Amino acid sequence: MRRRLWRNCLRPSHQTRPPPMAVKWRGCANLWPARGDWPGWPSLSGNRGWRRNLPRPRLSCTFISDRATRRRAIMSKPHNALLACGLVMLTACAPPDTASLAPASPDAPPPGQSGFLLAPDSRVMADAAPRPSAQPGQTYALATLIDMAQRNNPETRAAWERTRQAAAAVGLVEASYLPQISAQILTGWQRAEGAGIEDGLGLLPQGNVTGDIGVTTASVSVRWLLFDFGRRDAARAGAEELSFAANVAFTGVHQLLIHNVTQAYYDLQAAQAREGIQRARLSAAHEIAAMAQARRAQELATVTEEAQAGQLVSQARFDLTRAEAETAAANVRLATLTGLSPATRIGINPGDTLALPARPPAELDRFLADTLSRRPDLQAAFARARASEANVALVEASFRPQIVASAALGHRWTSGQLSDDRVPVGLDHASDRDFGGVFVGVNIPIWDGNARAMRLEAAQADHNAALAQAEYLRSSAEGEIIAAYEALKAALAANQAAGDLVRTSRVTYDAARSMADQGLLTVREVDTALRLLYDAQIAEVEARHAIRSSAAMLAFASGQIAGG
Repeated sequence: MRRRLWRNCLRPSHQTRPPPMAVKWRGCANLWPARGDWPGWPSLSGNRGWRRNLPRPRLSCTFISDRATRRRAIMSKPHNALLACGLVMLTACAPPDTASLAPASPDAPPPGQSGFLLAPDSRVMADAAPRPSAQPGQTYALATLIDMAQRNNPETRAAWERTRQAAAAVGLVEASYLPQISAQILTGWQRAEGAGIEDGLGLLPQGNVTGDIGVTTASVSVRWLLFDFGRRDAARAGAEELSFAANVAFTGVHQLLIHNVTQAYYDLQAAQAREGIQRARLSAAHEIAAMAQARRAQELATVTEEAQAGQLVSQARFDLTRAEAETAAANVRLATLTGLSPATRIGINPGDTLALPARPPAELDRFLADTLSRRPDLQAAFARARASEANVALVEASFRPQIVASAALGHRWTSGQLSDDRVPVGLDHASDRDFGGVFVGVNIPIWDGNARAMRLEAAQADHNAALAQAEYLRSSAEGEIIAAYEALKAALAANQAAGDLVRTSRVTYDAARSMADQGLLTVREVDTALRLLYDAQIAEVEARHAIRSSAAMLAFASGQIAGG
């Protein structure tokens, strides 16, 4: 049997004694490492011991029955295709190597960097909007700067987009009340092949059968949710409350911007006033130094007094430099808020201010009750709480059934072909027909693993949290209003005291300067009077600035700020 196996493998055409089972020869080139085909291999001729010299085969000849041969012949190509598809899918499922995207250690720079200094990224400034520029030498009133900020500040545009988003959410809920119409076009083709098919009756020889079928369907369907027992109503109520909250928040953004611009405007005014005082102080220091030098030339003053006069000039110059830096910083902040370039020098009118209030509002309790209801953040917070309450009703409605009506109308085209190489004539089939239907269904939720109960509990917790947050904001707002009220009262009292201090300091300095001209006072005594005068003037500037800032803060905290 073994000798017959080798002979059949070497000579597939050998027919002396057919084996009881068919032999499938896969090619001797795959069995032995030969240089050519077996029938023409010269080393086998004239050598009786060639069997002993043959290398041991790596693969053995396979005996396959006729039925297995036919099955493998039919299924070999599909199996190979499935195997290839499986390998491709396994390759696609390989996880990506993301470890190389992060730094190797906490103290190592990110990949592609030699240190912790980033390279310039041109995409940062690629879409930067051009900023308006101020006219050189032009002075701006507070109302003009507020209008510029409302038009140019990105925060107002972002808040406006959020209001549009909330309005679109309301429209999305409204759309759920209307029917949904959709069109579908589906087409497909399928082929089935069979090789070595036998006739069960033995009337036909083996053959190949091929079948093709194609289907195309075009349809229009309508789906309408008729009743949901309050689900859409609750969703609409929640969306409307969120839209109201977005609109109120939009107003709050504008009020905050107005307040910030107003404060920056008053800060710049105060900084310019302090700078002017320091300039006057430097000029007075130069006068005192000149007086000391003149007296020194007349031998009426000592070297110490002359040095003290020079010290006054240096100190005044230092204070002026610091005041100029504060003015520049205030200018940068105001320019940034108004949407201008931070390098823009904004000119303002020092006299363009609101009249100082004579006294704070009376009856604080009534003032609180009226102003708390005007605050945008409180209105938005309680609107969000009402929206969360509507969400609770929405989850409760999910326990109820839904009634849905649907309809479909379409057309289907079908074509098919069956061919057999044993039969000269194939079979063809083609058909097309219309189809349609109208349906009404009821969806009744019965059990979902307690998921709806968990959603209801989460919605109620969210509603309670929203109410607590709103109550906290209301309490904080009361504190802000009372603090601004007390700050305004203190600023008004400080302004009155600062005015008296400036008047008395002016009298003291004038008297000291007159006595110094007569040689009755030293430079140090004159400097003390001068310092007290300018400190009083700065205190008056700070008091007036505090009044305006406190009044603006009180108007903002009470939700009543609408301009400079």
